[in-house]
Amino acid sequence: MRKCILMLTLLSASFVLRAEKHALIIAIGEYPSKTGWKVISSANDVPLIKGVLLNQKFSESNITVLLNGSATKKGIMDALEALKKRVSEGDIVVIHYSGHGQQIFDDNGDETDGLDEAIVPYDAFVKYTYNYKGENHLRDDEIGNIVAQFRNKLGSKGQLLLLMDSCHSGTATRGGVTRGGEGAFIPPDWKPHTQDKTKGSGLFERVKVEVEAAPFVLISGSSANELNYEYNGTGSLSHSFSKALNELGSDFTYRQLFARISANMNVICPKQTPTVEGDVDFKLFNNDYVKQQPYFKVESVNSELNSIKIPAGQIHRIFNKTTVFVVPAGTVEVSEDKILARGAVTNAKFNESLIKLDTRLKDKNPANYWVFTDQASYGDMAVKVYFDKAVEASVKEGVRAYLAKNGSGEVVADTLVADIIVARYGNSHQLLTSKGREEIHRADNLSGEKLVGELSGRLFEFAQGQYLKNLSMKNKEFEFSFRLVPVSYDRDFEEVGEVKAEGSNINEGGVFVVKPGKDHVLLEVTNKSKQPLYFSIIEINSKGEISPFMPSANCNITDRERYVEPGKTVLIRSCVYSFLEPYEKLILKGFATSSPINFQSTVESRGAATRGNANPLETFLSKSYVQNRSAEGAQVTGKLDGYSTEFLYEIVKE
Repeated sequence: MRKCILMLTLLSASFVLRAEKHALIIAIGEYPSKTGWKVISSANDVPLIKGVLLNQKFSESNITVLLNGSATKKGIMDALEALKKRVSEGDIVVIHYSGHGQQIFDDNGDETDGLDEAIVPYDAFVKYTYNYKGENHLRDDEIGNIVAQFRNKLGSKGQLLLLMDSCHSGTATRGGVTRGGEGAFIPPDWKPHTQDKTKGSGLFERVKVEVEAAPFVLISGSSANELNYEYNGTGSLSHSFSKALNELGSDFTYRQLFARISANMNVICPKQTPTVEGDVDFKLFNNDYVKQQPYFKVESVNSELNSIKIPAGQIHRIFNKTTVFVVPAGTVEVSEDKILARGAVTNAKFNESLIKLDTRLKDKNPANYWVFTDQASYGDMAVKVYFDKAVEASVKEGVRAYLAKNGSGEVVADTLVADIIVARYGNSHQLLTSKGREEIHRADNLSGEKLVGELSGRLFEFAQGQYLKNLSMKNKEFEFSFRLVPVSYDRDFEEVGEVKAEGSNINEGGVFVVKPGKDHVLLEVTNKSKQPLYFSIIEINSKGEISPFMPSANCNITDRERYVEPGKTVLIRSCVYSFLEPYEKLILKGFATSSPINFQSTVESRGAATRGNANPLETFLSKSYVQNRSAEGAQVTGKLDGYSTEFLYEIVKE
C-alpha cells in the first residue's frame, strides 16, 4: 500500500511539474472611426495563429483571444495580468499582437531619437490633441516591464515568445494595406533628434530581470522605421509564422524559426524586414514541438456529394489536384488495407480545402477520419498585375493577353490584391512590388510590341522566382539544412582561414549579411535524416532571376562531393564565396533527395537542358521555365520525393 501511495504521489508531482503552454492572441482591426485609424484585417490572423498553436499542443482552454473592442489598453493590461496569474514556473507563453503600431514621442528621455515605439490599443487615437496625449498607447517601456514580469515568473525552465504583427514607422505609404503607416504621435512643438535607423524593432526595452529569468524572444513584422504590410487579408508576419510552424523540421531553434519566417516574408513582402531579438538559440518551446503534421483532420463530411472538407489549404501546401487518402483516425502509417477512400482536392483555399472522394464514406462523423497526402501538386505559377492609369491601354491589353495565353497570371483592378504594379513615368515603364513599390525592372524608351514583350518576359521571370521561393517539399526522409559560414580569407595566397565566431555576420534584425569585397563564406550542409542524400542549391534574387549556387561555374563539384551521410555535417572548403553589388536580399533554395541532383545546366540553359534520366526534381525545375502553363497546380511525371529548405541573406554596404 505504501508503494502504491508513493507511486501516486510521484505521478501527481510529475503531472504538476509538467510545463503548460499558454497563449494570448490580441487582434484589433475594427478601430472606432473617431480614433482616426483605418480598418485592417487583424481578425483574420486569429484562426491562423490559433490553429498552429493547437497543432503545437496548446490546449484550447489555455488560449485567450482578445478581439477589437475587448482590446482597449485596460483590456490588454487586464488580460496580461490574468495570464500572468495563471502561468507557473517552467511554462511556455506566446503573446501575439495584430493591429496598428506607431512611433510616439519619448516621455522619459531614454530614446536617442526622441521616439518610443508603441502598439495601438482599440481606444488609442492617431493624433495628439488637447484631450488625448497618448495615454492609451502601449509603449515599448511598458512592454519591457511586462516582458520582465513574465520572465521572472516563468523562470529559467520556461520561455516567452512575443509576436508583433504591426509596424512602427512614422512615414505614410501607398499601394497596400499597412498596419500603422501614420505619422509619429507627437506634440505640436516636438523637435526630432537625429539618429541612424535601427535594424531592430525598437519595441523591446531591456528591463532588469532575475538571474534565473526565462529565455525570451521577440519577433516583429518590421523594423522600427518600416511599414508592415498585409498579405491576402492577413498580417504578413502572422502568415509567415503560421507557414513556418506548419513546415517545422528537426532540432528547431528560434533562430531557425526566424530564418524560415524571413524567407517566407521575402516572398510576400520583399521590402519589409522582420526582426528578432532575445535568446534566439534556445530550442523552440523547449524542444517540445510537433514537426510538420503528416495528416489532416476532417472538418465535415458530405456523404451526398462524396466530399469532405479539411482545415488545411494553400498555406499547408495543399493545392487543386493534390490527391489524398482517407483513413481511420489514429492511423499511424497508411497501408492499402486501411484506405477508406481516395480523393483529389477540387477547391484549395488559403486555410481550407474541399476534396472529392471516389467512395462514399459510411459514417458522417468527421472525427472518425484522418487525411494523408498521396501525390502533391505544387500550386500555380501566376502573378497578379495592377496597371497605373498612366499606362497605355494597348500595353495593358497586350500583357493581359500574354498572361492569359500562358496561364501565368492575371490583371487585377486593386493594388491590395496585386503582386506587381506596372507604372509609367514619361517614357519609362516600371515594374514595382505592390508592397513598398520597390523597383524590379525599368523599360526606357520602348513602345508597342517591344514594350509588351519586355514587360511580359520580366513578369514571367518574377512569377517563376516567387514560385520557386515559395515551393515546399517536405519528405522527412530527406530532411537537411544548410547555411553560410563566414571565414577569414587570405587573398594573396587564396587560402581559407578560421571559421569566424557564431553570429559575427548577423545584424541587429537577425539577418545574415555580407559586404562586397570584404566577406568570404563557406557552405555548411547538415543531413538530419536517417539515410544518405544528395543536395543542390539555386539562388533567387529580388527580380526573380535564378542562378546556380552549388554546383555552379565557379564551384563545379561532383555529385559525390554533394553526398552527405546521415546525421553528418559537412563544411565544403573547396568553394569560397565572395559577393558583388547590387545591395539586395537573396534566397538560397536548397533541395535534397536520395539520388544525385544538379540544377546547373537547367538554370544556365533556362530549362532547355537536363541530363538523360534526370531526377524528377530537375525535370520539375525545367518545367518552371515553360511559358505555356495551365492555371492548375503543376503536375509532375515521376514521384517528387525530396526536401526543400531556404536560407536568406542580404548584401549590404560597408
